[in-house]
Amino acid sequence: MAKPLFLQSFSVKHSLLTFSLAFIFSSSFARADSTKKNQGIADPDTGITLPVGFDAEILYDVPKSQGSWVAMAFDPKGRLIVSDQDDKGVFRVTLPQEGEASSAIRVESLPGFPYEPIDWGERKVGGALGFLYAFDSLYMTTMKGLYRVRDTNGDDAFDEFTLLKRLNYGYEHSAHSLIQTADGKGIYLVSGNYTRVPQGVSSRQPPAWAEDSLLPFIPDPSGHAVGLKAPGGWICRISPDGKDWKLVGSGFRNSVDIAINREGELFTFDSDMEFDVGCPWYRPTRINHVTSGSEFGWRSGSDNWPEYFSDSLGAVINVGPGSPTGISFGHHSKFPASYQDQLFICDWTFGTIYTVDLQESGSSYTGKKKEFLHGSPLNIAAMRFGPDGAMYFLTGGRTTASRLYRVRYTGKHREGTAKTHLANRDQRELRHSLERYHDGGTGGMEAVEKAWPYLAHDDRYIRYAARIAIENQRLILWQEKAFAEKNPRTAMYATMALCRHGDASLSARVLDLLGGIPFESLAPDDRLALLRTYSLCFMRLGRPTGDRLASVIAKIHPHYPANDDKLNAELCRVLSYLESPSVVGKTIALMKATRAEEVEYDKEMLARHEYGENILKMMASTPNTRNIHFAYCLRRVQNGWNLEHRRYFFSWLKYSLENNGGRSFAGYIRSIREDAMEHMNSEDAAEIAGLLKEIGTIDLSKLPKPAGPGVAWTVDSAMKLFESDLQGRDFENGKKMFSAGLCIACHRFEGGGGTSGPDLGSVGKRFSARDILVAVCEPSQSISEQYLASIVSLKDGKTLYGRLIYKNDKEVAVSPNPFNNSEFAKAPADQVTKIEYSQTSMMPPGMILESAVTTLKYAQMWLISSSNHWCSVTSMQITF
Repeated sequence: MAKPLFLQSFSVKHSLLTFSLAFIFSSSFARADSTKKNQGIADPDTGITLPVGFDAEILYDVPKSQGSWVAMAFDPKGRLIVSDQDDKGVFRVTLPQEGEASSAIRVESLPGFPYEPIDWGERKVGGALGFLYAFDSLYMTTMKGLYRVRDTNGDDAFDEFTLLKRLNYGYEHSAHSLIQTADGKGIYLVSGNYTRVPQGVSSRQPPAWAEDSLLPFIPDPSGHAVGLKAPGGWICRISPDGKDWKLVGSGFRNSVDIAINREGELFTFDSDMEFDVGCPWYRPTRINHVTSGSEFGWRSGSDNWPEYFSDSLGAVINVGPGSPTGISFGHHSKFPASYQDQLFICDWTFGTIYTVDLQESGSSYTGKKKEFLHGSPLNIAAMRFGPDGAMYFLTGGRTTASRLYRVRYTGKHREGTAKTHLANRDQRELRHSLERYHDGGTGGMEAVEKAWPYLAHDDRYIRYAARIAIENQRLILWQEKAFAEKNPRTAMYATMALCRHGDASLSARVLDLLGGIPFESLAPDDRLALLRTYSLCFMRLGRPTGDRLASVIAKIHPHYPANDDKLNAELCRVLSYLESPSVVGKTIALMKATRAEEVEYDKEMLARHEYGENILKMMASTPNTRNIHFAYCLRRVQNGWNLEHRRYFFSWLKYSLENNGGRSFAGYIRSIREDAMEHMNSEDAAEIAGLLKEIGTIDLSKLPKPAGPGVAWTVDSAMKLFESDLQGRDFENGKKMFSAGLCIACHRFEGGGGTSGPDLGSVGKRFSARDILVAVCEPSQSISEQYLASIVSLKDGKTLYGRLIYKNDKEVAVSPNPFNNSEFAKAPADQVTKIEYSQTSMMPPGMILESAVTTLKYAQMWLISSSNHWCSVTSMQITF
């Protein structure tokens, strides 16, 4: 198959490269330097800002021959085991002894480790993603498996490499870190959402997984995670021999690491989907308390659950935008006592480590975040506390420059004792007593009787543990008990369990039971639980009809609108699904009165980075996420519209496109609009035809044109321009070159630009000049899984190429044109034989090139991959 690319053939001068890169670098640094710094001091050796009394040092600059390190663990002798992400292998690092210089460090390559690479652009990626030394063994995760590695003869060399479980790979959303369980008898493994739960794994959470989204969902317009289903990312408990696996929690997006506090409770730091910023289903990075059988509600596209859904658990703290990596408690550190019960969490994007101070809340916790250190660039990939009580962390990943750092407390001794969480120990013990019934039918009727009263407990985590205990028992043991229940809260949570495990024959009885619960007398959280239970009934047991449909509408619609945003969101969702005659009028009135809610993120931290400044701009012109939700709900409603409603609805959607958001924000708004257009009647469409015209994208013909002659740039030749400090930089010309090189057509910078490629706002803070040049000159060298194109093979031998936008029972659609994500190429689902990732970037390698052909005449051209030859969308002649 011929290589599918977008081409721009034009002359480009020397300054296209230098000014564009200078613009990116200098804009980031100039703005960062002018902002107010967080409390702390800049370490003179590393430039890292950290609290007074702490010292940071670079122990090792990883040479290119040893790759880019992303995984680390300490062995029993206090040495580090580390791994390159790609193909350079595993290394053992003997650290300098007390009083020795960092030059005394010794790094040795360890032979024999399994290496099963995958093609990832031009990279061969197969390095370890997680290590743990426990049970006289080194455990290692790669994208394809969990391994146990041992030294069987005591010669300090690993000689036995055993595959414990085959894993399907998920690129950077694969299996990640390992830690030992609190009881010391097993291992926890955390995985991202692209790696399915392996075969042969039992679950403490009944495997009744579904998307459980009441309204038809919209797949990510940028094609991310298309086709991925529940349970999403997961955490398993594994026996030391690797034979017994139990799923402990799920519903994560891409948690990379896990940690256990002094009380034996498990935590993780889950990632956000930055493409969704500005959308109602965006969830910021967050700390989750991972209890037995827990569900946290990650779903693909617009199906993401809000954290108040009562069949899931929420966040300990929402941290904000970023890229979570390593986490660890400071229990065994030699930091001052006030730090020893803090949870340290690392962010790759913003080069930051935070502390989270946990506070007891019922049987769980809440948290307060505080910045511990930051640097630039400081793309932190992994972090652990060493046996010497110091913090060690790695920077690296995606072939970027890698370093090993150490952070120690060198200040004056501070008196104090480490904090303990004892006030709510009884509530945690109660939850644990219920969780022992989460083991696939253990307990039977005893478990039902024990757990039943706690369905009405005030603590969310205890209610959840009680429901999961009941759901783990046979339905016949508790079905009639649910229908006989009189307590409203108990009845709701028991019915929720019934909906998850019953069938359509129970629908009428479930609706009768819910119909007897007085909505007006419920507390706000219980009202949300009732609406969620109705939704589960409709999704799992079937949509009501006739008198039962009318009865549900009559019960709910008088309470809409409410004086609560969450209630309004769910009332609108349920009433829209039921086609309530009044939902359109009430919702349009709400949309007219609703104002955008201020987003509360760490402004001081965001202001240090260009990517953060883009979010700050979004915060200054915040999208009205509540109205977006209302529009999402109304898009397919058939009843209750008039022309005034239609005009307001489509005018508001057009206006909302002026707001800033994540890469997929505009695509979601367009999808809502197109869905609404498709489901409106022809008479209304004719009356408001002017509002339904196509909304344009970036007009490439209006971008500035570069002048020639050009140069055939390579990474090495371009690096010569950076041998000395950049001087006399012209920001305005650099900005023009950013447009002339068509970078702006696919990439955002300072809040403007296309959305086909990554936001480039913070690259000058996170990557070296060489890293950026590799991405420009060799775009297929390393491709994030968020931007991988797909090849769809068809039965007739043809193929489709582009970002996979959706696939369903009827058809598959890809977006082949990165300059216009609204253009789709489609094929019937029954004609598809295979869908696989392409290792060729959708970014052309010749955006910085020698102009040996013609000058630019037309803007867009791409390969129709099934034809095996170049084919232009417009009439143009190009010399090859």
